[in-house]
Amino acid sequence: MRPIRLAALLATLLLALPAAARPLAKAEARALDTAITAYLGAIAEGDAEAVVAAMPPRVLAIFAAATGLEEKALRTTLVEQTGALMRGTKVSDLSADQSALDAGDETLADGATVVWVIVPTAFVSEAEGKAARNEQPLLALREGKAWHLLRIDGKERRDVAALAYPFLAGREFPEAKTTPVE
Repeated sequence: MRPIRLAALLATLLLALPAAARPLAKAEARALDTAITAYLGAIAEGDAEAVVAAMPPRVLAIFAAATGLEEKALRTTLVEQTGALMRGTKVSDLSADQSALDAGDETLADGATVVWVIVPTAFVSEAEGKAARNEQPLLALREGKAWHLLRIDGKERRDVAALAYPFLAGREFPEAKTTPVE
């Protein structure tokens, strides 16, 4: 009886472990590159609508539930707020390092499959005459055929991401760094 319990325990532990990280397939990498290029371009151009459109729908649903707004009204509000922030900030030297991404594969409770990676990004921002170099982790999630992007540069953003994607709960992510530029 004891070996059966041990085998059951080991099987349970193995199922609880996260799937092994893997490199992106070529088609996944191309699609991700297209999504990130469009996202960084939207930031550079101050296109708040495109920046908000890149957010994962599940995250928008969490925001909508938390605020009591319908998703369409929430999108409008987020576009307005993002636009206001972008108008007051000049952004340059945007980059995303996609050279060594480790992808994870997960299945959500509703059966949806998700491929996800953390993409290191960097940019210089200038507001009120002060410039800073920012290095931030960008969460990229592919559900279905679309890649969605979300900054996870703070605890609140990580917590919201984990509500929408429970497999992210408790994971360690690179910290954001901001360095003044002289």
